[in-house]
Amino acid sequence: MNDARTPGWVWTVALLLAGLQLCVPVMLVTGFGLPEGTAATGLHIPDSALFLQSLRMFCTGFESPYATCQSTHGDHSLVFYSVPHLWLYGVLGIVYSWLPIHHLLFWGATNAIGALFFLIIVHRFLRELAPRHANAAFLLFAVSGGPGGLLYLLAGYVGLHAHPLFEPYFTRFALYDLMEGPNLNPTLYFPRLYYTLSLALCLGGLTALMRASRTGVARGQWLWAIPVALGSFIDARYSVFTLALVAMCLWHQPALPLGHRLRLAAGYAVPAAFGLAGAWALMRINPAVVENHLAVANMAMWFSPFVVTAWLHLSLALMSVLGESRALPRLGRFLAGAALGYLAAFALLYMLYQGYYGNLLTGRDGSVAARISDPALLGALLGALAVRRWRPEGTPREAHGWAVLWLLLFLAASLSGWGQGWFLRFGPQRLQVFLWLPLCLFAAIGLARLRPALSRAAWSVLLGCGGLSVLVAVFAFQGPVGRAHAMGLFKAHHAELMSENDAALLRTLPAGRTALAPALASDVIALGFGMRLNDFSAARPRVVFGIGSFNLTGQPYVPLKKDVDAFFDPGTSDALRREIARRWRVDIGWCPETWLRDGKIRAVLLQTPWLKPAGARGDSLLFEVQRDRL
Repeated sequence: MNDARTPGWVWTVALLLAGLQLCVPVMLVTGFGLPEGTAATGLHIPDSALFLQSLRMFCTGFESPYATCQSTHGDHSLVFYSVPHLWLYGVLGIVYSWLPIHHLLFWGATNAIGALFFLIIVHRFLRELAPRHANAAFLLFAVSGGPGGLLYLLAGYVGLHAHPLFEPYFTRFALYDLMEGPNLNPTLYFPRLYYTLSLALCLGGLTALMRASRTGVARGQWLWAIPVALGSFIDARYSVFTLALVAMCLWHQPALPLGHRLRLAAGYAVPAAFGLAGAWALMRINPAVVENHLAVANMAMWFSPFVVTAWLHLSLALMSVLGESRALPRLGRFLAGAALGYLAAFALLYMLYQGYYGNLLTGRDGSVAARISDPALLGALLGALAVRRWRPEGTPREAHGWAVLWLLLFLAASLSGWGQGWFLRFGPQRLQVFLWLPLCLFAAIGLARLRPALSRAAWSVLLGCGGLSVLVAVFAFQGPVGRAHAMGLFKAHHAELMSENDAALLRTLPAGRTALAPALASDVIALGFGMRLNDFSAARPRVVFGIGSFNLTGQPYVPLKKDVDAFFDPGTSDALRREIARRWRVDIGWCPETWLRDGKIRAVLLQTPWLKPAGARGDSLLFEVQRDRL
């Protein structure tokens, strides 16, 4: 039951899913499948601007093209790379500097290796947690999904993609099922190596702890001390979440002597604390990074996109979750009842709130958590009182029963904005990365209890929808498949393509100048379009702002974004636009046709006396700032 060998079919599934991470980079590098009139940007996902720049950090002496004229550290400083996970890419960059391959191929290969490692660790974790259901739970975790991929393909088949209302109405089906990021399905965060590696190392340490508690042999756990420290350093947030799981796991084993449980806890917590301390010490050297995380990552998980993605999993898991909750010790039943009551109240208040504001169809969830989380706490109180009527006698208690608290408590917290939004500063949305695993476990338990015919039907729906969602997420949302030109649906989530007009004009951009352009366009500039990333001799342009500014500058992200948005707003006064150009010492302004389609701003800038047209191609325009006329 606890055979250390991983089945061959698990390796096959993991290899196939990991191999998908190479497909889009190969398409972008070779040009295969790119729409006519487009060119690859050199980026893949928006956040790859951060990762790819970090490949160069050690080889360039911590140079950042996002360092502004107001930087007190120049443009070479450790301060710009104060986020721990960027050091992972820096170490990989040393290897990349020796290789004569395109950076996207290298980046895709590292993501594939990380995805493979993560999936294998997940299977071993499930085998230790719930041996009877491990294989089914792993298959659901890796492949199952919501209806987003199927609906996207059907909508394209009947011609709805061109409808102006398709994107706003379809967002709730795509957000957590198809869009890359810290979302439910693991395929959606496979392009982020620091996610998969940190999660794998932390879960691997937890797996070793569980094995040590079962066998009484702690040597295997201590072998994971350094990996746990590394995983905690790479992503401190996920280490903290895993520490909560460690506490739940050991609390649920009262048969173990307290001293033994404390030793097991120390075997995980001590190396995790070293990693967390290193991460905190590094981040403190750049206060702007902490400010950026608090100001930009302050989101809760949206309720309706979660439900439409996971409705079948939730339906299958419900009875298993209720049964496991009843079998918990008294404190566990109290917490489970409070979480269930809170979730029920949250769902009811959500329906009333969205119905009142007329948002039920579009599912605009942005402000909901801050408005209804506090009133929903009344449901938590009622749920906690209701568990007094539960009678656990005679209910089997399984070793994985603590996972029900994992699912319920993490789900309740991920949706919440307690304190009228105060809790949002901690980024509860990130908890959803930890939800899919326990949800798939209890869905697998629910499937095992169904009649064979019904079970086969449910498996077909889960794997059919999931397989389509994986393919659509990788090729149509992370890649260019189905796009007729550089623009298209969900353009804010696409960084991989630009128009050939933009590419041609970008090749004329002079090196060593400070450019101002909308986000994504500026990230393409900072990457050095047309240059090899591991060519360290050529001077590269500087940019005022981009996605990379989130970490790679000493300036707060929000004011920078506000200035750039104002510069390219046709309603901005000339005086303010002059002030922005002076403040950031702008040399070049770029209006790309891919990311900035507003013709009004082009007309305004063409009539601005202190801006001189420096190049045009289609609707793509370059302007030179005449400093003597500011």
